[in-house]
Amino acid sequence: MVRRTWLGWVRTFTALAFVASFASLAVAQNASGIAGVVRDDTGGVLPGVTVEAASPALLEKARTVVTDGQGVYTFTDLRPGTYTVTFTIPGFNSVKRDGIELTSAFTANINAELKVGSVQETITVSGAAPTVDIQNVVQQKTFAREVLDVLPVGSKGWNAVAILVPGVKLTGAQNVGGTGSSNATAAVHGGNGAEAIMLLDGMRYNQGNGFGGVRNAYNENDGSVEEITFQTAALSAETETGSFVRNIVPKEGGNSYKAFFGYAYTNHSLQADNLDDALRARGVPSVNFVDVIYDYNPAVGGPIKKDKLWFYSAFRAWGVNQGIAATYFNATPKANVYTPDLSRPALSTSTKGSENTRLTWLATPRNKVSFYYEYQQNWEQYSYGQGALGSGGTTAPEAQGHYEVEPNYWVQSHWSSPVTSRLLLEAGAILANTDFQTVPQEGNDPTLPRITELSTGTSWRNLASGGHNAAHQYNFSGSASYVTGSHTVKVGGLLMRANAHTTRELITGGVALNVLNGVPASVVVSATPFALDEQLNALVGIYAQDQWRVRRFTVNAGVRFDQYHASVPEQHIGQGPFVPTRDLTFASVDNVPNWKDISPRLGVAWDVFGNGKTAVKATFNKYLFGPDLVVFTRLGNPVGAIATTATRTWSDRNSDFIPQADELGALSAATFGLPNITSRYDAAVTSGYGSRGKNYEISTSIQHELMPRVGVTAAYFHRWFDNLLVSQNQAVTAADFSSYCITAPVDARLPGGGGNQICGLQDVSVAKFGQINNVVTAVDNFGQESKVYDGLDVTLNLRLPNSIFVGGGTNTERLRDNYCYLASDPSLGQLSVSPGANGGTMSLGTSRTDTTFCDIRPPFLTQYKFYGSVPLAWGLSASATFQSAPGPEITASYTATNAQIAPSLGRNLSSGANGTATVALIPPGTLYGDRLNQVDVRLAKTFKIANGPRVQAAFDLYNLFNGNPVIAQNNTYGSAWQRPTVVQVGRLAKFGVQLNF
Repeated sequence: MVRRTWLGWVRTFTALAFVASFASLAVAQNASGIAGVVRDDTGGVLPGVTVEAASPALLEKARTVVTDGQGVYTFTDLRPGTYTVTFTIPGFNSVKRDGIELTSAFTANINAELKVGSVQETITVSGAAPTVDIQNVVQQKTFAREVLDVLPVGSKGWNAVAILVPGVKLTGAQNVGGTGSSNATAAVHGGNGAEAIMLLDGMRYNQGNGFGGVRNAYNENDGSVEEITFQTAALSAETETGSFVRNIVPKEGGNSYKAFFGYAYTNHSLQADNLDDALRARGVPSVNFVDVIYDYNPAVGGPIKKDKLWFYSAFRAWGVNQGIAATYFNATPKANVYTPDLSRPALSTSTKGSENTRLTWLATPRNKVSFYYEYQQNWEQYSYGQGALGSGGTTAPEAQGHYEVEPNYWVQSHWSSPVTSRLLLEAGAILANTDFQTVPQEGNDPTLPRITELSTGTSWRNLASGGHNAAHQYNFSGSASYVTGSHTVKVGGLLMRANAHTTRELITGGVALNVLNGVPASVVVSATPFALDEQLNALVGIYAQDQWRVRRFTVNAGVRFDQYHASVPEQHIGQGPFVPTRDLTFASVDNVPNWKDISPRLGVAWDVFGNGKTAVKATFNKYLFGPDLVVFTRLGNPVGAIATTATRTWSDRNSDFIPQADELGALSAATFGLPNITSRYDAAVTSGYGSRGKNYEISTSIQHELMPRVGVTAAYFHRWFDNLLVSQNQAVTAADFSSYCITAPVDARLPGGGGNQICGLQDVSVAKFGQINNVVTAVDNFGQESKVYDGLDVTLNLRLPNSIFVGGGTNTERLRDNYCYLASDPSLGQLSVSPGANGGTMSLGTSRTDTTFCDIRPPFLTQYKFYGSVPLAWGLSASATFQSAPGPEITASYTATNAQIAPSLGRNLSSGANGTATVALIPPGTLYGDRLNQVDVRLAKTFKIANGPRVQAAFDLYNLFNGNPVIAQNNTYGSAWQRPTVVQVGRLAKFGVQLNF
């Protein structure tokens, strides 16, 4: 395990100084506001009215603007909080509107009517906060602090509340009481989860391997979170991709000292067993269980110098240990055989920590500067992955990696200045530095290589490979907003740079052993050590966003210029135990890619009746494909083409179970340890204007306030994709392939009971077998792929007095994909490097070469998500969440033998008489498992200790009805087909307490 040294601290604080030096360049992207129209009692508009917005959330206490010639006023960039707005003009009575609750990225519509009065008096008007935003067109959902505090959401991570947003899908295990990982991938409305934008106080905090999806590394410290906002559609010109945008808004200190303490705990004795006969009949011998979940989280903030300098600091330590289904510790971890200890289920352990501090300085009444630093710890002793729900018993714990992220820190600075009532300037900078390290378990003998039993796939004794995944990114952003009341213009930009350094280290001398039924069969050797480097030279985004209010219409028009420029630096690869003479230097590779694009954004919001209670909105937006640096650029990296492993047959003639040179056969890879470049990019898809993947989104919605504090929204989304990529093997042509059919096996679980003919399958000629020269190029060179998303969201937002609230709604959607153009040329293979179905992660591997089922038209599927809270008597309150989502898609990947194929093909497969082919037996998008339903509830008691804190004690029940839906199953047709591999964790009780001082 790597530990922090004094040198590490020096590097960290050097980075701190570096980012702080750029504080004047920096930016936040919260974009909250208050706007409206001021009229007199005859209905005429009133120019020149002074409007003041005051709130404890503003360190400057209040801001002031003046209505324009249309009587319109606008406040922009307000912090979330509760506001009071006061309207004054000589000759009229003043009006004060209080209790305006403002969340991130929401503009509250507050109109006022002033009456002529000779005596200056102030009339206070109280009313419910508006639920309809009649100006902004962005679709979003905000979870404020008071909501996060009362809902049963497990670890309180962003993932635990994101799953409650209709339309959002998360990869990985279902979160039950905190078992889900925050390093998840979220997608919405057909977007790609790998393109998701992650913001901390409006600035991108992703680690340097990529900017979305699992490139997270950051596990939020709940004690320092004010609210979490998710943007799901109709994004403004401030964002280049059209996927999921999440923003974690931090707490700031103030003029009074405040403290927070949270604690939660559960263990295996508080969990129900949900393994039943139905699961046993499907081959499930055991299910996952919670071993322990704990969370310790104190925080404190207040003034260092009143009205001038404030701080807020939080510390958090938490962990999740889970038992892994059908997997056990090894009773003989150093032996030549695996002996599962059935009394000790394997564990997936996750231990995390966070320490952060935010300083906020009001340098002048119009200049605010903040500085933020956070260091985090992240360890997994047995890296099955937090939230892993089963390895099928194939990897013993000692053969899993010991995973640690070190270093793991973020440094951020932000400056804002309302120069005048019309001009607002902002700037910010952030640095993220991480290194994901995988090493063998502590105590493993480095001389004992990993062993794998080929007949079962079971591995034990040691880790196969490890290394570092070091990456850092830093970005600078800034904006200027000019507000005239009815007209708001915002211009800004972003510059991001990143580096990724990946190593493959020696594990047990670079050797692993394979046995077949316990008998030595082969040895796998590795061409380690070596390293790969990729760098993002510049991610540049420059945008202009205009919002213009004309009577009851507000036009949101924007345009954005983007450049994404990545490259591979010069690299040197030296010798290793199995490549003793290797000495290679690779020249740098530029423009992988170097894209430039211009993207328009257009939206209009119509205040239908002019009372701010009904809005109809429509948008048209172009979004860009967001590449993963270590996926997209890696294909252009010659080191990535090195044949890193080779297999040698092993005849253990002296029966000592130690491979000797004279017992080993030849290397299976002739190019072992050397580059074998079989894939490359067509330059036309990696450079220039307009060559970058993109998608277009049209949305229409209607928002209506049914009654005060109760709003509903219905929104329709249509998205289609363009500039998709395809891989062409230029070593072959269509004439080199022969078609054949197979007969599907007879099985009542297959469509029509099976036994049907599946035709249109292709096999390359013997003469061209194994010849590969792939060029990744544009689909439009060969045909057209139609990838189209349609979805409908219906949502509810109810916030009544006495802290009663209900939220949630439904999403009904479908993503169609037709890639039948591939059928005309078997040398083509579709790539999923462009935005994939329902947020699938990017891959540069060839996929979907089987065009038998190339027109994918799944049914419309619906998910339901609701949450709410209601107070009870005696200081008690009850809250609950409900999720109901479609079950997993069922497919059947069938291995057909040469004996089954040859009669139709008219010859043996090109791979030989022992060759096989993989065939899909079920059309995609036609068969699904049972729905996943989950209900979580909380009963809480809140009371105030005299001269002490407000205390909330909570008792949670997750998966209330102890459901056990299958989340994933084996989709390989055979004896284990449809055997569940992931089952929802059983009912779990959890205790928690929260103190607010």
